[in-house]
Amino acid sequence: MNALFRRLFDHPLILAELVVASLLINLLGLASTLFVMLVLNRYVPYGVDATLATLTGGVLLAAALEFGFREARIRLAGAITGPAEALRGDSAFSALAQARVAVLDRLPPGLLQDIMRGLDLVDRVLTPANLCAVLDLPFAVVTLIALGCLSPVLAVLALMFMLISIATIIVGEAMLKEPARLAGEGETQAQAALGAAIHSADALRAFNAAGHTIALWRKARARVLAARRRLGERQNLVQSVTQTVGVLQGIAIVTVGAVLAVKGEMSIGGLVGANILAARALGPINRMAGLAEMFARADLALRRVADLMRLPREQQAGMALKAVSGRLELVDVAFAHPGSTGPLAEHLSVHLEPGQVLAVSGPNGSGKTTLARLLLGLIEPIRGQILVDGVELRQLSMEWWRKQVAYLPQEPELLDGTIEEAVRSANPSLDEEGRNRVLRLAGLRPWLDTSVDGIGTPIANGGRNLALGVRRRVALARALASGGRFVVFDEPTESLDAEGRAAVYDAMNTLLASGATIIVISHDPMLLCGATYMLDLGVKPVPALAGPIQREAAHA
Repeated sequence: MNALFRRLFDHPLILAELVVASLLINLLGLASTLFVMLVLNRYVPYGVDATLATLTGGVLLAAALEFGFREARIRLAGAITGPAEALRGDSAFSALAQARVAVLDRLPPGLLQDIMRGLDLVDRVLTPANLCAVLDLPFAVVTLIALGCLSPVLAVLALMFMLISIATIIVGEAMLKEPARLAGEGETQAQAALGAAIHSADALRAFNAAGHTIALWRKARARVLAARRRLGERQNLVQSVTQTVGVLQGIAIVTVGAVLAVKGEMSIGGLVGANILAARALGPINRMAGLAEMFARADLALRRVADLMRLPREQQAGMALKAVSGRLELVDVAFAHPGSTGPLAEHLSVHLEPGQVLAVSGPNGSGKTTLARLLLGLIEPIRGQILVDGVELRQLSMEWWRKQVAYLPQEPELLDGTIEEAVRSANPSLDEEGRNRVLRLAGLRPWLDTSVDGIGTPIANGGRNLALGVRRRVALARALASGGRFVVFDEPTESLDAEGRAAVYDAMNTLLASGATIIVISHDPMLLCGATYMLDLGVKPVPALAGPIQREAAHA
């Protein structure tokens, strides 16, 4: 509910129009009550048809005006909620897409999907109808004033029951926050287990991990169901209390009003009208009671979205060099796994000129892939500098820098779409001739010529619908499409057959002939033998760097 109030006060001019419309709606809404009272007090005792016709015409006119103002108000409310919801969704997705990878790596699996799905809940709660319901709350006072004109005693009585309902809703919303949080956490855990079942189907079966994953799913679902049960119980309690308050109010109003009527202090029409007005004053509050759970869950979702928006983002601004020669330097660099307690490497210094090759080796976990991510600017060094043509990488625009890099990750993830879209994603301006060239260099053309859809072959689930070898060749074609002067290949021949490895060798020779600066992470002897420098990350804490002379001496 706080989000609705903030939304209103963010648009003061529209708020003023909404307040005026709400006032007129609530004033016109009194016409039906007045109609009942006048019919009972004026028409029924005397039976004058002209009086009934006049009263009916008047109340119908009031109903038509009330309808018109309600429609105008709902459109004004839509002008606040609609664009704001779209903007919040865009802002949240932008924050997710631009957040630093090192930060995302430390978040629990499934959390980000749950946060983004929470926006749907917020959209269902922060609607024009609910906004109008909130606006009607303060105008319950108008109804109380009208009731006070009939009987101050009954108005005080109705005010007492109204305050009890308001207190019930406030306490109830506070009671709902904790189970809503627990339900959200359980949904995140369930989503992680679901993701494992969907995206790791082979591993789940091949390594008999289904039982463990099912146990995780059951535990998460039990937590979700328990939290939802508590939510339901507390929500039902709030609604039951408010409904009971309404019933008790009706009994009290009729009882006290009947006494007043017997004493001659109130007419029968006034008694009926007072009962209607008291119920009408309580109506907006009872509507809020029915929305208490949704408001509690929406508030939680908004807090999680706010946390997402505060995640540190990658640098969007920065320099873009007019010309790139291809010189790359690492000066006294130390780096680590994101979230780790100690560095993987320290005091790493390398100087590469255009056309030189740095081959990186080391055992699993020694930091090879981390170094590749470091060079892409996906993570930052603990200390030291990475210089591109003498300019520190931190000063460059990341968008520009990544266009200068032909990057082939060890585990290639492809964006859903088609093979053509995947290849062109690295270079949208790539023409047909350039596309065919990189497809040939990647050794992908023979497979495309025999496939049903060819270049239009769909990619789904990050490319998992394709054979691993085909996926790696598509990733290679995507890297080559960038035309970058810097090359970062992480285990480029892994999982490839002889033909695939030959395509990688040819592609790297082509890149080398063009004067590109190459960093290749591999244990493939064919790739290591032609390197200008060898970097062994298995030597700790300072990696061993050897040039051609040192390698020849060691071999001798």
